[in-house]
Amino acid sequence: MVDARILHTATLLPDGRLIVAGGCYNRYLKTVEIYNPTTNTWSTVSSMNTARCGHQAIYLPAPSNKLLVMGGYGNNSIRLQSCELYDFASNTWTYTTSMLEKRVYFAATYLSSLGKVLATGGTGTLYGSAEMFTISSGQWIRSVNTMANDRYFHTATLIPATGQVLIVGGYENPDKTYMFNPTNNSFTTAASLGQGRREPSATLLPSGLVLVAGGSFNNTLLYRSAEVYDYRSNTWRPAATMSVARFHHTAVLLNNSSSQAPLVLVTGGYIENSLSTSNCELFNVNG
Repeated sequence: MVDARILHTATLLPDGRLIVAGGCYNRYLKTVEIYNPTTNTWSTVSSMNTARCGHQAIYLPAPSNKLLVMGGYGNNSIRLQSCELYDFASNTWTYTTSMLEKRVYFAATYLSSLGKVLATGGTGTLYGSAEMFTISSGQWIRSVNTMANDRYFHTATLIPATGQVLIVGGYENPDKTYMFNPTNNSFTTAASLGQGRREPSATLLPSGLVLVAGGSFNNTLLYRSAEVYDYRSNTWRPAATMSVARFHHTAVLLNNSSSQAPLVLVTGGYIENSLSTSNCELFNVNG
């Protein structure tokens, strides 16, 4: 990349490119870059109007074909509720309707069947709240209730079979999980994790189950273990353990074809003594 950065967003585009926005490294960044895997090159595009890190970004597919960037920390560590849209066709950023709350280190989930974006939790004033952005109207609406436990650095995974979003881990009460129903815009409690996890990863598997891996208790006690959530029975079961205990890592489903076993690639994160790692490992979904 042109700029070194942490706490940025990296969003996969339909054509296989990756757009990276914001972050921080000695300063808050508004710069944006796109990676082209075909040419193995990075190119800069127009910068955001507002520098931000600890934010979220969601690609809005056609007919919008825009990138929605939300919240985060701005200059002087000010919590932001502003949102911006990047237009790929014109290479321009414009402000859109601000979120109802200032959110940092929250989770954002694209609800494809509803044409909405869900924002949950964060380190703003209402950690347990949520709100939804309707793409067609450009408006935000607040959830009718909140999670019983505040949280940030959590995960929020859409389960296509039910249309609901599984909220897992984070701060506080990291063993507690919730299900958000976008139809009635409300939370219900789900089965607790076997192991409370802060900053784990969560990956939707081809079966519709959710793999949750790693995490930490207090950034010093790290976990190699993983668990799988079954939405049909609202239960968790242990999965294979990782070779390296880690948190604040990423986990991406790679091969989703029927001819080969799907694999989850786990990359980087923090390991013991708060050291970052380049270690990667693969989880075979079929064992």
